[in-house]
Amino acid sequence: MFRRLAPFVVAFAVVASCTEGDAPGSEPTTAATEAPTTEAPTSGTDAPAGTDTTVAASDGSIVSEFAGEEWFAGTLPSAGTAADESLEPIVVGMINQENSPVGSFPEMRAAVQAAVGWINAELGGVNGRPIELVPCITSFSVEQSQACAQELVQKGAVAVISGIDITSNGSLPILEQNGIPFISALPTTLAELRNEKVVSFSGSITGAYVAFISHAAAQGATKVAIAYGQFESFEVPAKEYGAKVAEQLGLETTLIPFALGTTDFLPVIQAAIDSGAEAMIVAAADTACVPVITTAFDLGYTGQVYSVGACAAREIVAEIPDEIQSQIIFNSEGPPTTDTVEGDLFLAATERYVDEPAGGSGTVSFRAMMNLWAALVAVDSAGSEITPGAISEQFLSAVDAPSFWGHPYTCDRRQVPGFPALCSPQQTLFEVLDDVGGTSSIVDEWIDVPSYVADL
Repeated sequence: MFRRLAPFVVAFAVVASCTEGDAPGSEPTTAATEAPTTEAPTSGTDAPAGTDTTVAASDGSIVSEFAGEEWFAGTLPSAGTAADESLEPIVVGMINQENSPVGSFPEMRAAVQAAVGWINAELGGVNGRPIELVPCITSFSVEQSQACAQELVQKGAVAVISGIDITSNGSLPILEQNGIPFISALPTTLAELRNEKVVSFSGSITGAYVAFISHAAAQGATKVAIAYGQFESFEVPAKEYGAKVAEQLGLETTLIPFALGTTDFLPVIQAAIDSGAEAMIVAAADTACVPVITTAFDLGYTGQVYSVGACAAREIVAEIPDEIQSQIIFNSEGPPTTDTVEGDLFLAATERYVDEPAGGSGTVSFRAMMNLWAALVAVDSAGSEITPGAISEQFLSAVDAPSFWGHPYTCDRRQVPGFPALCSPQQTLFEVLDDVGGTSSIVDEWIDVPSYVADL
């Protein structure tokens, strides 16, 4: 099915995975976490207590452009309602890796800033209270990650969103000691993946591997090559999930590790070709996308190439020759159908409420912030004080809770055995149609990653 907007795409350092929506043909159900209902007050109806009744012009707000449309939080209102700036703000922290040669992801911070701007300007904040975002940047440094955590504790953050932080082993212990929930937009370390108190609405690279391999098997492949960066949180998913699922499905697997920071991918691609693999999975993102993809075709590879969704970002696709673009299959955590307006909402919010690029991996951090907003509203609406403990309980008791532009999430710690942080690892797959974001889904329903890994 044709999709005008590129789906949720995610990148981290050298490997990546993607996300997003409701399962086709079904309505997500809720258990512990219910998304707030965003019905705007109409004429003659009082606004929610504590909410500034200043309403954006019906033809000026983003929500008014999609008035009456269904989304993860109910029905979009006919006009925007601003948060009351006179009320005490709710402090949310963010830790993100930027300005590092190992990987820099400013778009993830920018996307969260856009989400907070939109929430405060049009969605009424959290029942009237504005959200105050405190971002902290780390540059691939354990010490910087520790310092960020300490700063956010001191500033009274009730929750912390992590964009990508490969040195999160520095921040996690401090946040845990202080009981502050850690929402990882894209977990990239074993410290995050194996932590039962971390919440993530992504399948990370594990979900991507499983989606690619299941599709390759369904297409009749008998051999698959998996190339990955030499880092434990990339290597363990490749060996313990990717290769094992391939074995379950009857595929012979060749694992090809490469050094972080590799710029010459010719030996990597040649090794995959020499293995006789009919399907090649190369988990490389950011500046590695173009050389990996073009090298495969320059060497005459005729099998199916699978690439992480981060490589489908518009600025990257524009550098890939047109005759190659449509031959690559990318993973996504976005819905396999177009039955949601949330992709359009993301694009509109990031264009209006932030002045720097927020696409690519920013899609998952935007979703993390929107899901946190829903949890904050749910806690407050239940009459509970918004505390770190209440937020953690809201997430950890969630079963099939609606997720912004993503599969409903269940944080029962059993979705992916061994990686309890992953609450919604389900995936979809797509192809790129053009340089400006046109894509086509190649699956009709979610790829149920938990069913593939349940017995590993």
